[in-house]
Amino acid sequence: MAKSQYPIVLDQTIIDAYQQNGFVKTDNVLSDRELAQYARAVDNEVAVRTTADLRDVSEKSTYEQSFIQCMRLWETSEQVRALSCHPGLAGMAAQLLGVESVRLWQDQALYKESGGRETTAHQDETFWPIGTAPLVSAWIPFDAVTTNNGAMAYVPGSHRAGSLKTVDITHQSEPYDILRDPKLGGKTPQWVSVDPGAIVWHDGFTVHQASANNSDSTRRVFTIVYVASEAQRVKPWPCFPLDREAIKVGEALGGDGLPVLWPPSQALPTPPRIIGEKSGPQQQGSAPAKTAG
Repeated sequence: MAKSQYPIVLDQTIIDAYQQNGFVKTDNVLSDRELAQYARAVDNEVAVRTTADLRDVSEKSTYEQSFIQCMRLWETSEQVRALSCHPGLAGMAAQLLGVESVRLWQDQALYKESGGRETTAHQDETFWPIGTAPLVSAWIPFDAVTTNNGAMAYVPGSHRAGSLKTVDITHQSEPYDILRDPKLGGKTPQWVSVDPGAIVWHDGFTVHQASANNSDSTRRVFTIVYVASEAQRVKPWPCFPLDREAIKVGEALGGDGLPVLWPPSQALPTPPRIIGEKSGPQQQGSAPAKTAG
């Protein structure tokens, strides 16, 4: 596709840096007005989903102490949908991946509370049965982020190592120390501070982690994960977004829950009928309750 057709055209140096390092920061992508609008929408949806959870961070599981996690907000909030399905961001993802078309794999709010622990180093794509499909995450902070309140760190070039041993970031078992994996060649993570309006992009196989939040306020971040539209399911293990669409091994991704975002449609996609859990890693779903009448 001609670059002129993208709402936001990336300089080749940005694309080259992403392909070389497995991550890149793009500054000044969202305006102050857009950011305020989207932050308000995500804040509202997170509040609705977590209203019954009155626990202090110290009372939560090890995994929950890393962040409040609310997934696929686009499916339950039309206001958030405008961000998750933003054509400019989807076009940026397509340029970084070097593909003609991308789907939405998932979105999620990752709100690291004051006192929240570090997020264990891991790769994203090893969690999902889609093999080595081109996949990129957009990490969008609503607040200035430094190592004091939950910044991300990425191991440069680690995406080139491919799929490493899966890390149990839930800590239900002892997580694999992926930073010691010999395929990383002793490379260390590079910390990235980010101002609101900027976005950090990372490859599905880039090893990354986040620092603890030692500040007095919640670090608010929203992520959008894009996958090449022609990706297929390659393994049978349970995976909520694939199972609810009844996608079998060897079949291409599709369905209302995995909409094509680039090239964009004239209207925002229609959410799927089956919706996952309000918070935490979504593993099963249910249809909205029917009203009498």
